[in-house]
This record gives sequence, structure tokens and C-alpha cells, in this order.
Amino acid sequence: MHEITLIVKYFIKDDMLNEFLAVLKNNGFPEVVQSENGCIEYNYFVPAFGKENVVVLIEKWESEKLQKEHLNTPHMQKMKTFKDSFVEKTTVEIF
Repeated sequence: MHEITLIVKYFIKDDMLNEFLAVLKNNGFPEVVQSENGCIEYNYFVPAFGKENVVVLIEKWESEKLQKEHLNTPHMQKMKTFKDSFVEKTTVEIF
């Protein structure tokens, strides 16, 4: 098994950045994910300059298998129910 890193970019709808961040916090992200088996890192970042509508997530996992299991957890299923209200587009790079 090989460690994997994902860089996820959420392109947020106009004027919804603070609401998106608040919903993440109210649902326990990133702490709940950081406690999952195999999670090495799971942190959200907002660029300091410009691109005010972008949230970057950096996540590291012990293996691809454990990262895929993470996608089926109840909290990630819940995220699917609110993400589209705030996010126009998502990109993912895997290393």
C-alpha cells in the first residue's frame, strides 16, 4: 500500500464562501475526518490573496483503499447533501 495525497479545489459560488466554511465547521470537518482510520492529514485552506471563491483541501491517506472507504462514511454522505448548494465546481489532483 502506498500513501496518497489529494489536492481538492472547491470553486465556491459568489458570496457563499463564509457560509460554506461555517457549514463545514458545524458538521465537524475537518476533525471528524482526521480521526478516521488511515487519515494522515485533512485540512482546508483559503488562499491569502485573490481567488476569494476557492477553498483548497489537502488530504493525505495511508492508502488509496482507506481514502476510498472514507468516501462512504456517513459524514461524507452528509457532505454530498449540502456541497452542491455552495460549490460550482470541484477539481481533484492525486499524487
